[in-house]
Amino acid sequence: MPHVSKSYYTGKDIDVKITEIKDGIYRIAGFVDTYGITFNQFLVDDERPILIHTGPIGMYKKIEDKVKEVIPLQKLTYVAFLHFESDEWGGMAFLDSADAKLVCSDLSSKLNLTRWHDVPVDHFSFWDNEILSTGKRRFRFIMTPHVHHWDSMMVFEETTKSLFPSDLFIQLGDNKPVISDDLSKDMPL
Repeated sequence: MPHVSKSYYTGKDIDVKITEIKDGIYRIAGFVDTYGITFNQFLVDDERPILIHTGPIGMYKKIEDKVKEVIPLQKLTYVAFLHFESDEWGGMAFLDSADAKLVCSDLSSKLNLTRWHDVPVDHFSFWDNEILSTGKRRFRFIMTPHVHHWDSMMVFEETTKSLFPSDLFIQLGDNKPVISDDLSKDMPL
């Protein structure tokens, strides 16, 4: 395996940071200089906390450490991935929270997770406009097939009006979180 790939998979060269971006919503970001992109995960602290994306397998321990800065890992109740790709759920098999349940789209559940090794059998799948309540927050699932992947979905948190758009607004570089009602001024053309 070439050196470039090793740094991506091991995560050794990646500095992972956590920032509260709004009312108990945390962005966990790791910039991969080799590829010039930032992988983002989001932790939402609530009665039943949810982690959106686990990051690639090599970064997961660093992401897990950042989650522990906010909540005990055993409190994590849900781990969601918004499409089936290793940077969204590569760390799932290493999740130390015994009670965390995997959350994904109904398409991912039926077509991607069937008979995969080490994938939790007892996961939750959601279809368009279904809602997951984590206590004070309500997450509405919005199916967006083929926007990024055929099984893609976005999640809209209704309380804070926060959108987790999967990879819809990919930006190259090591960027600050985009927090705006009007994304047109913050997105590159």
